[in-house]
Amino acid sequence: MKLSTKYFGEINIDDSEIINFEDGIPGFEYLHKFVVVKQEDMIIDWIQSIEEDITFPIINPFLSNKEYEFKIPDNTIKKLEIEKHEDIHIYTMVTIPENIEEMRTNLQAPIIINNKSKKGKQLILDERYPLRYMIFEKVGE
Repeated sequence: MKLSTKYFGEINIDDSEIINFEDGIPGFEYLHKFVVVKQEDMIIDWIQSIEEDITFPIINPFLSNKEYEFKIPDNTIKKLEIEKHEDIHIYTMVTIPENIEEMRTNLQAPIIINNKSKKGKQLILDERYPLRYMIFEKVGE
C-alpha cells in the first residue's frame, strides 16, 4: 500500500506493519490504524496514521530517563496479547517546539506496541509520571 504523507512524502507500507489501536489514541479515538516510521540515525521515530495524515513524534522513553519504569496493567497485557517482554516496544510522544532545547516527552502516557500481535494502546499513568519531561539535555546521557 502506498501512503501519501505530509512529512515523509509517499511511503510504501506492508500490511504486516500496520498496528491496530482498538481504542485509538486519546484525543484521536477515531483513528485505529498506524505504522511506526523510523529514520536511520535518529532517536525520534514517528507514529503515522494510515487513516488520516496525522503523525506524532515518538521516542523510546528509556533513552531519556533510565529510571523510567511502570507496570503494564494485566488487562492491557491481555488486550494486546503480550506473551513476552521482547515482543513489545514502548514509546512516549514527543513535543518538538521551535526552541529545540524545550523538547519534552509525556512520560504519563506511554504507547505500548506488541510487534507480534500488531496491537497497540496508549496508557494513561498516574501523576507520579510527568506530562512534560524535558529531554533535550538528557538523551544520550
